[in-house]
Amino acid sequence: MTGLEIAQRTLAGEDPGAPCILGDWVFNPQFFRAVTGRSISEDPLRVAIEAFRKVGANLTPQFAIANTDDYHYFRTSPPPPISPEDVCEEIERLPEVDTLERDFDIEASAERYAQAILGFREVAGDDILRIAGFGLPNFMGAYGKWGYEGFLSAIALYPGHIGRWFQYTGECARLQNLAVVEAIRKHSLAPFVYNGDDICYNQGPMCSVEVLRESYFPALLDSIRPLHEADIRIIWHSDGNILPILDDLLNAGMWGFQGFQEETGPTLEIMASQRTIWGTRPILIGSVSVTRTMPFATADDVRADVDRCFETCPGGGFVLATSSSFGPEVPVENILALYERAQTRGMR
Repeated sequence: MTGLEIAQRTLAGEDPGAPCILGDWVFNPQFFRAVTGRSISEDPLRVAIEAFRKVGANLTPQFAIANTDDYHYFRTSPPPPISPEDVCEEIERLPEVDTLERDFDIEASAERYAQAILGFREVAGDDILRIAGFGLPNFMGAYGKWGYEGFLSAIALYPGHIGRWFQYTGECARLQNLAVVEAIRKHSLAPFVYNGDDICYNQGPMCSVEVLRESYFPALLDSIRPLHEADIRIIWHSDGNILPILDDLLNAGMWGFQGFQEETGPTLEIMASQRTIWGTRPILIGSVSVTRTMPFATADDVRADVDRCFETCPGGGFVLATSSSFGPEVPVENILALYERAQTRGMR
């Protein structure tokens, strides 16, 4: 069975009899050199695929990796201070929602979407399945644009404006998802997508659940309707403590979850006990901690945590992965231990 087949069957909720292992979010360039003997700077795409192939990884939803040998974390400059009133003024200047479809080129957008996946496939062949994103109302991008204080204050003070923001970006997302559907149909791509806003932190959502239910989730439901109508399954990126909105996400038709941070509340056991609207256990992609286990534990501890993950999620529909990205702070021997144990522990 090819890696691509293993990944597709796993995402479909089946047990392929072999482990599905994520190859993604590795920002330690020494890992790629240790596995391939080559510099990631030489050819990031080919070197990374060679490394992931050698350690048994067979699924990538984003393909975010270190792309230079001297990769290091860096801080970007925060956006300039902006008042909630300034946020509202920018929202008021947005075009009318009903004009967006007229100017949107679905076919061109679909082709761009497909080519990113097809280009990866040309190098990876049938060894690694590449899936990609989907459109959704813009929460994370808003605080990236206006800053946390400006955006979150606007949510509290001007809910009507924020409702229009989610409606506007939700319509943009719906159009993008029409293009995703066309790309998957035209090019016979795997019917799975991955994305998700960072809308939670360690204690829960960044704003009240009531606000999300009033304005964000209705826009989300409208935006992803084309995906549901085409039977395309959605994997949601989970950040922080998503438990207060977990039922909302399941009711919105999420097929699976990636990256839940167990130390904030949503443990693997809790997530495995949930059921989708189709009555199945969600596809789970996780969840060896990148804040505790990977950087600070021993290789034996990493192997033990890999065992725990597989024992918690038997019977298919599980992808072994870390909880999020990790970088040069993670010892290479721990990364190798994770992949080695995943290959052997996941065999059935």
